[in-house]
Amino acid sequence: MLEQRLHELVYGFVGAWNHHDVDELTTLYDDDALYEDLRLAVTLHGRLAILGHLGQLLATCPDAVLALGAEPVAGGDRAYFEWMTLANCDGQMQELRGVSVMLFEDGRIVRQTDYPHPLAPRAAFERASVAAAVAEDNVAWGE
Repeated sequence: MLEQRLHELVYGFVGAWNHHDVDELTTLYDDDALYEDLRLAVTLHGRLAILGHLGQLLATCPDAVLALGAEPVAGGDRAYFEWMTLANCDGQMQELRGVSVMLFEDGRIVRQTDYPHPLAPRAAFERASVAAAVAEDNVAWGE
């Protein structure tokens, strides 16, 4: 798959996440996709299970925003990207930074593994940058 197409798919994912558009997220995953979130120890098989999980996360954290830390690294059938997310989930502020690895076939995600890590205190200054980037519909922060 072309590198440019992989970048478009990653930006499409981030945009759908930030607009909390579960219908758009639905179009990005293969029917038999595998999703792993190593922080939550969650492994899900199939588009419906993945979307149920993502939909629940977005419903629990209605102001969740996701921003890319740098341009995705993409080639072949994979894309790797650094991200930061901020959200108020059930009254508790959640701040995570991590890396995701996506494997694609025929323009759809067939495997996604998220490697999140709670933000270190030194990264707290980036909150305003992330919020400003998302408010402007710009998916990148820190550049």
